[in-house]
Amino acid sequence: MKRIFELTMKDIEGMDKNTLIETIRTSEGRTVMAETIVTVPPLVYGVSNMELAAAFGSDMITLNFFDFQKPFIFGIDDIGINFSAGPSELQKIVEIASKNAEDFDYIKRLKKIVGRFIGVNIEPVPEGVKYVEGRKLNKENLLKAKEYGFDYVVITGNPNTGVSVSTIIKGIELAKEIFGENMMVIAGKMHGAGSGNIYEDEILKDFVKAGADCILIPAPGTVPGVDLNLAKRQIEAIHESGALAMTTIGTSQEGSQKSTIEFIGVQSKMAGADIQHIGDAGYAGVALPENIMALSIAIRGVRHTYRRMAYSLNK
Repeated sequence: MKRIFELTMKDIEGMDKNTLIETIRTSEGRTVMAETIVTVPPLVYGVSNMELAAAFGSDMITLNFFDFQKPFIFGIDDIGINFSAGPSELQKIVEIASKNAEDFDYIKRLKKIVGRFIGVNIEPVPEGVKYVEGRKLNKENLLKAKEYGFDYVVITGNPNTGVSVSTIIKGIELAKEIFGENMMVIAGKMHGAGSGNIYEDEILKDFVKAGADCILIPAPGTVPGVDLNLAKRQIEAIHESGALAMTTIGTSQEGSQKSTIEFIGVQSKMAGADIQHIGDAGYAGVALPENIMALSIAIRGVRHTYRRMAYSLNK
């Protein structure tokens, strides 16, 4: 079996959920995931943040703030919109988003452009919390995630959403009911999200019991109190329960100096992480590109990093 950084575009397009999980396991802690915000103009003009993250070594790309009711990705869908012509051009965003909502090849085409596994954040916000409907975890949006052809969903919460342990568990159960064995489910908390961090192993085990395939936790050094020992203990509990473990940098430290990223990467690998995630809070909806590369080099060296960066999608 190939390791994740050896996959071709053909491999990625044809891979099912269980093979993806085994590919990540086979890669022995050398899988990089980058998160990008789709609702802001990209860091580099004319290049989407997803393409940028892929070019600097990411294997998996997670879309944040993706609206299932009005899908629009800056750097992809705004090509051809002349914003300098004035406010009248903004109407084109509405028109394009409406067309995208009915186009179930939309994400499949994005995957061909980016050449990586594409996932999406979907948030189990509590009842009564005012939030964008297209970003909420509900049956309608989960069905759309399945129809669009995302490779995985990440059930988590952005800051101040109030996402809690109980809403995550309910979200996992609903996702498994809808996806069955057709899509990978990642779940957990990168930070408090307005309702506190998770430090207890049993909660992580409950996420696995509910049906999650991979559990995310804060990387050592990102959330107060999470050090190598705690992360290692939590990851051991996750692995004992049969799931993958992902450490996350979701605290704006993706905009730190490279030495910080390298330290977090090595600590996370020592703790046993299968996937290492780097968040979207650099300058504009993506980590500093050089920090994505720094994370990749720290956990798998230049040989595999440069291969991932340079490998042609046309081979």
